[in-house]
Amino acid sequence: MMSVFRKYHPGLFALLSLYGLLACGGIDNAVTRTVAESVMLGPAWTVLPVAPPLEVRRTGQKILMRLDGVRDWVKPFAGPLLLRDGSSIDIEVELTDQTGQRHSLVPISIGASIGFGLAQPEESAGFFKNRRFVELRVRGSRPILAQRIDWYCWTGK
Repeated sequence: MMSVFRKYHPGLFALLSLYGLLACGGIDNAVTRTVAESVMLGPAWTVLPVAPPLEVRRTGQKILMRLDGVRDWVKPFAGPLLLRDGSSIDIEVELTDQTGQRHSLVPISIGASIGFGLAQPEESAGFFKNRRFVELRVRGSRPILAQRIDWYCWTGK
């Protein structure tokens, strides 16, 4: 029966398959935008103007930063990042919105990149939908290379 359906209705079968993937979370519909690559962070603020502005999309948003040597962070939130050599480093991240208001971000996830987001989301898992960010400010308590910095928006389940 299924092979007959596929044979005579291939477009409908493809459409239903796509719908099934979307409904079950099988397709990653995240939005990623690279803000900077190969940026040396230190005690002074590194200011990265963003044009066009970063837009709030999907349910949650965070800054993803690829930093060498990070293995964990002191939880909950706002603790230092722990490096493989046993030392620690504090990373501060701020987004400036279109009104000039600064929003401090804290570590919220760790993996290949460190995720920095709001400790207390404004709505859903992130910012209010009307925010546009025109500047990213980042600094570290000591020098460290940020291989890549991305704006990441996702839809949770």
